[in-house]
Amino acid sequence: MMRNERDRFFVIVGLVILAVSSIAGYFGYRYSSNAPVPLTTYGNPVGGSFRLINGADGSVMDTDFRGRWMMIYFGDTHCPDTVCGATMKAMADGVEALGRDRAHLVVPIFISLDPMRDTTEVLRTYALRFGTHVTVMTGSPKMLQAVAKEYHAPYVRHDGENGEYSMEPATQIVIMSPTGRYAGSLPSTATAADVTARMTELMNAPGKH
Repeated sequence: MMRNERDRFFVIVGLVILAVSSIAGYFGYRYSSNAPVPLTTYGNPVGGSFRLINGADGSVMDTDFRGRWMMIYFGDTHCPDTVCGATMKAMADGVEALGRDRAHLVVPIFISLDPMRDTTEVLRTYALRFGTHVTVMTGSPKMLQAVAKEYHAPYVRHDGENGEYSMEPATQIVIMSPTGRYAGSLPSTATAADVTARMTELMNAPGKH
């Protein structure tokens, strides 16, 4: 085979592989978008399992946090700083105030309900505003809708003008124990002092969590 023909052959093969990969990716996306979302509440009145994407483009599950308390809040990065930003700052500062021996046992989690605008890069930048304790996540619209339902958070889009829209943030912070049990909640308007006091109370409580 002459060099020009060989080069053309490899170009054609490369294009075919690219086309097949694109088609497979498209149908894989369509399937994942329409497939049922397998979640479980573990018997909790609020909260349960999830499988989402974190700020590092990696898959993350609720079981990855076993052994630590989870404080979960739903919102999005376009939410006003006086609302979502204030809640996240209170969570981060409240956990920090627990002290070195306890802060690492609590994970403040921000779940974005707006994956179209809140890419992993956007979420990483957003998380940096609140220190090193915050974990950020998002997922497909169908998965987010299912997880929001589990955690009694709204999944409501408010359409505005010129294609603009906003997502309704949660009104509460859900607290899950190190064993994945529902441990209570705090209002989204809680202060850092409120967060510290509540988590101290829960962590000092006798019995298994």
